Order: sequence, then C-alpha cells, then structure tokens
Amino acid sequence: MPRGNALIVDDSSTARIILARLLEKADLTSKGASSAEEALSMVQHEHFDLIFLDHLLPGMNGFEALEKFKSRPDSKNIPVFMYTSQNADRYLQDAKARGAAGVIGKQVEREQLVQMIDTILADSDDEQDFATTELSPYQTVADQSYLRRLTGRLSTLEIAYEEANEDIRAMKQHMARVDARFQEELETRVGRMRRLWMLTTLVFVLVALFLGLQINSVSETVDGLNTQLGLISQMIGGLMELIGGNGGG
Repeated sequence: MPRGNALIVDDSSTARIILARLLEKADLTSKGASSAEEALSMVQHEHFDLIFLDHLLPGMNGFEALEKFKSRPDSKNIPVFMYTSQNADRYLQDAKARGAAGVIGKQVEREQLVQMIDTILADSDDEQDFATTELSPYQTVADQSYLRRLTGRLSTLEIAYEEANEDIRAMKQHMARVDARFQEELETRVGRMRRLWMLTTLVFVLVALFLGLQINSVSETVDGLNTQLGLISQMIGGLMELIGGNGGG
C-alpha cells in the first residue's frame, strides 16, 4: 500500500512525469495539475500528503498559490515544497516565510528526495534544509553545486531512460497486437479467396458440363434431322419415279 499521495503542480508535463517517477520509487502515488487554479480545486476534493509546487505557472504563480494553500483550512497543514529551478538563498527565505516546507530543485537527487519524504511523513521535528547538502572536507562550494547538478541530471536521465524503455515495450506490444490482427485478417481473406476460387471452379465445371450436354443434345437433334431429311428425300424421289412411270404408260 502506498505511503502517501502527492500533488505535483507544474505546467510542464515532462517535469510532472519525472517527479512522479521519482515519487513512485519512494512508494508514493501522485497526481498532476498544470496550474495553481486546478491544484486548488483538486485539494478541495481529494486528500494529499505532500504538494510540489512550481514557481512559474500560467495565471497564479507559485508564491501566490503557496499563500492560498496556507490560508485555506483544507490545505494549510499539507507540507508544500517549491519545486523549481531557482536556488538562490533569498528565494529559499521567501518561500519559507510564506509557509513552504522547503525548496527542491528540478534536478533533485533521488536519495535526497526520499530522505525528505521520509522525514515529512514521519513528522520529524528535526530541522533540515532540503535545498542544500552537506559538504565533504574535500569539496568546495563550486564542486558541491556541480556534483549536485550532475547527479540530479543523471537521475533525470535515468527516469527518462526508464520511461523510454516503457514506451518502447508498450510500442512493441502494440506492434505485436497489430501484427497478430494483420495475420488473422490475412488468413481470413486468404480463406475467403480460396472458397471463392473453389466456388468459381465448381461453377465453371457445371457450366462446362451443361454446355457439353447441350452440344450433345444439339448434335443428336441435327443427326435426327439429317436422317429425317434423308427419308423425306427418298420419299420424294420415290414419288417422282411413280409419277414419271404413270405418265409414260
């Protein structure tokens, strides 16, 4: 059973898909909204445990939507994370001042996201900055920022790769179904053509037999007529001889 249900508010379908896949790895279900207005309406009719809110949205922007979420009884207790490419310290302060639980980047690492979700769902009181990670003794700030972007992009590529594999697998299954239907239709048509050919052949044979019988019948009739004409000729010849004999006497 999923640990919770999240609402992803982003006008980019790609961003929604990528975050949804990451949340799925963390055992969370999710639904998406392409605008703040749509998200506010969805919260009225469905329970959500987390909200991920983009800043640049059509219509109401992320901060305006955040203030709306935190001012309404049905959503004020839902943790809201700004899911944005902006990572300045001032932006983080403004987001938290408006009631955001934190700020996560569009290139967030999977481990960082899972840790954040575990903390929120466990109702931990420990303060944690989800927008930054701790530096090792051998990392500079530039190194850490570069590595965070790199690992985030690798996570994004991994999700995109998995999504592409699923699309390819679905396409292969679809093509297999199409091929099966084509083969079935082809066999049906071949069967129909075979039956039509057999029927045509049978009709041709029957017509040939009928014509043969008719020709034989006509031939016999002609032979009979010839015989009768021969008899008539003989009868006429006999009558002529008889008439000629009587005239001479």
